[in-house]
Amino acid sequence: MAVMLLACDVFRPELEMLAREGRELPQIIYLEARLHDIPDKLRKMVQDTVDAFEAEHEGEDNVILMGYGLCGRGLCGVTSRRATLVYPRVHDCISVIFGMAHSKDHSVSREGPIYWATPGMLECFMIEDNDFEKLYAKYEEKFGPKKAARMVKVEKAVLQNYDSLTHIVWPEMKGMYEESARKVADSIEIPYIEIPGTSGFFRALLEGGHDERFLRLEPGQSIDMDLDGSIIAVSCKS
Repeated sequence: MAVMLLACDVFRPELEMLAREGRELPQIIYLEARLHDIPDKLRKMVQDTVDAFEAEHEGEDNVILMGYGLCGRGLCGVTSRRATLVYPRVHDCISVIFGMAHSKDHSVSREGPIYWATPGMLECFMIEDNDFEKLYAKYEEKFGPKKAARMVKVEKAVLQNYDSLTHIVWPEMKGMYEESARKVADSIEIPYIEIPGTSGFFRALLEGGHDERFLRLEPGQSIDMDLDGSIIAVSCKS
């Protein structure tokens, strides 16, 4: 049996931390972060990676662990021909880092007044995106100083609409990213908050995702959600 973990690059710091513990990880393929902003591209890249894995491994009992949630329905339609796909029953990466599955009573999302921060978000885009001196320099080169100043002012104002920057901290990663997260909060001029997360969700996924927090898809099935927002399996067969 061949096992692969296909994960968004936003999870790289957590997975590297688990590897440093001596945990034996399966083959991992990372896809670039922020593909959820382009659902069709995300869907194609994930499907192409699944297809390539199946072309390399001909067995019927192979498993692809998915380091993704529903991602704005960007994963809807992704399916396998032979392998089992194992998804966390979540809508987005925030739930995975928190360590909780979706429920209609407690849904966690990046949208809304909270500006969520995780190690992967900080490494992938937050620090760079919120370094307003670098952003100003970039805009100044293209548009000149006056327009650059206006553009940075607008972007900063949008970010200031958030109530807080809330940093999810795993106990195993305490002390590693707090300074960077505070720097981002200070640059936006919004309050900084820390809340605990847990690595339990990811550890269970790496063990095969056999409990109720995960959805195991048979070949020909894909992930979707029902009217209550619950993560479900649907058939892709015509």
